Amino acid sequence: MKATTIKGVTVSALSLGTVQLGLNYGINNTGGKPSLETAFDILNTAMTNGINTLDTAAGYGDSEEVIGKWLKTKPESEHPFIVTKIFELDHSSLDALRECVRTKVEESKKRLGLKKIPLLMLHRFDDYLNDKENMRTVFNELKASGDILYSGVSVYSNHDYGDVAESGFDAVQIPLNLFDCGQVINGGIEKIRKAGMMIFVRSVYLQGLVFRDPDKLEDRMQFCRPTLVKFRSFCEKYNLSPAALAISYVSSIKGFTSLVLGCENTDQVKSNVELIGQTVELSAEQMNEIHEAFGDSPRELLDPGLWPKA
Repeated sequence: MKATTIKGVTVSALSLGTVQLGLNYGINNTGGKPSLETAFDILNTAMTNGINTLDTAAGYGDSEEVIGKWLKTKPESEHPFIVTKIFELDHSSLDALRECVRTKVEESKKRLGLKKIPLLMLHRFDDYLNDKENMRTVFNELKASGDILYSGVSVYSNHDYGDVAESGFDAVQIPLNLFDCGQVINGGIEKIRKAGMMIFVRSVYLQGLVFRDPDKLEDRMQFCRPTLVKFRSFCEKYNLSPAALAISYVSSIKGFTSLVLGCENTDQVKSNVELIGQTVELSAEQMNEIHEAFGDSPRELLDPGLWPKA
């Protein structure tokens, strides 16, 4: 598998998102959270097929615990590059923040069975925006003490990527897909690329929305129909499957380090690996067509948290 070497670490072009290992997640998830045996099969299949990076978080149910149990079956030399995230921080003072973050880091280390977290991210960018100097101080202390190797932050596309680029973090995780392309159009992604940050891309399938048949949507999701109809027309025009077009779009953008894709079973892992190897580079004309079609996608479509509940 293709990989990018940045800041002294080699990261595979595909990262395994592990929220599905700890929670029932995604509008197309019909199998629910997998058993521990199935989770181990998914993790082993990912590593066997060249994926060397796992994305998890303290907020992903028991995902960290599942990964930690799996890591115990592997020699340390075979451990992947692990990204995890923390949230719900105490900003009442520097000392309170320091204690809170260190406690959460120790908890994640214990669950994962690691002496050092390769990449620790803030799960919420507002934790940085509302307390910039203290957050920088605490993360720098964690790196100096050897508790973490790299620092990062997870953001949403409505954030100012200029703030991200100036944050001093080593890495960022961003949502990016054909529908959520505003930060490509306005140059936001270029800003963080120029800052030399690792760029992890999530939501390439927008929680599975790109796979939905516009003629078979339930009533609560009918607001997505016009966008999905346009998307299917581009799939036909470019002769690409929904998955291939979704991944090819992101892969055609300069600067990204790794795509974060979750899987419910080993077949999905293998399929995603194959897709990464079969991506095509979209032309400038095709990219412009996509941006003209989806550049004004409404916020209620781009944010699954705003979707009507079942």
